Amino acid sequence: MLMLTRHFSVACLTLGLCLAASAQESAAPAKPVSDKNHGLATDQGPHFVVRRYPQDKDKAVAVVGKKTLTLGNLVDHIDARHYPGFKNLVENEPSFQRYLQSDLIAPWVRQFADMEAIRQGLGDILIDPVDLEKAQSKSLKANFENYLGREIENRRLQGRPEPSQARVNSMLAEFQLKRGLGAELQGMLNLIEPQDYTRKQLRDFFNANPRFMGGQVTIQHLLIQHRDGGTGILLKTDGIARANSRIAEVKARLRPDGSNFADLVRQFSDDTRTAKTGGELPGVHRFDDRLPATLCRAAWSIQDGQCMTDVIETQYGYHFIKRLSFNQPIFILFTDDAIPSIRIVMRRAMQERLLLGARKKTGRRLLM
Repeated sequence: MLMLTRHFSVACLTLGLCLAASAQESAAPAKPVSDKNHGLATDQGPHFVVRRYPQDKDKAVAVVGKKTLTLGNLVDHIDARHYPGFKNLVENEPSFQRYLQSDLIAPWVRQFADMEAIRQGLGDILIDPVDLEKAQSKSLKANFENYLGREIENRRLQGRPEPSQARVNSMLAEFQLKRGLGAELQGMLNLIEPQDYTRKQLRDFFNANPRFMGGQVTIQHLLIQHRDGGTGILLKTDGIARANSRIAEVKARLRPDGSNFADLVRQFSDDTRTAKTGGELPGVHRFDDRLPATLCRAAWSIQDGQCMTDVIETQYGYHFIKRLSFNQPIFILFTDDAIPSIRIVMRRAMQERLLLGARKKTGRRLLM
């Protein structure tokens, strides 16, 4: 069982510690602005896929390889590994039933499907369940400590007292429910791709990818949402059809040299926060925690002035992207002092390759 309290005592978290936030937790991916409803009348009910428990427990939420993952599978997993009693609560308590229509359900489905994709992608390679449990618990503990440290620091700045032990316990339970699947996925990646690289491996990686260390690109993006802008849940069939129609229209209008990209952004993009500036996203690092990995990877795969020939799908929708420029404000040499940073970047590159490769190999499809 992955319950954090079974693996370490909450009491051992000294409340006076000032814990630095990890990169993954401190900078959440930027969300698109509120959905435009895509022309749907508000009295037609939710325009995104709705699943209720237990009525829809046998409905598919994802397909990975030849395996179909159902809502019941997901609820059972959360109940068994992250929040005992969740199954009963989501069935009988309206406040918990609402989680299935909140901004939590889409990440849960994505992370649940990603873990299945990794398992299938490994093929005959076996993972020791005890080692996996330890790695996942370690990831969850580290993430919660970072979260707790930020809470304590915010309270200090506001002149408020540190949270009581009862409050810490409550925060832990809520954290594990909301972010447990994400920590579980990260723990799996950490076990499969440890950071025990040799100096030669680190040097070879550094020499092959020098721009990853301190480099950044500026891109333009045009977002067509196939998910609800508020919850991230997949749109219903008619919403998907409208998104596909708009994608086709943008493709038909986009000039080969991308010279009208900014105009199309202002006309079509669902990300209204960047539409006025032509969809510009400056200073995108290769492994930028503010943006989805697939978007960063694509942005770094093209040259300055080049548009992607096809759309990139993320948890927010479909993106057309054009790369404007590259610059390197920080130059790093391969030294003993730089090795810890290079090790982190190399591990992230290897884990990204593993995860995105597993998604592609299994044809992972999300249905919520």
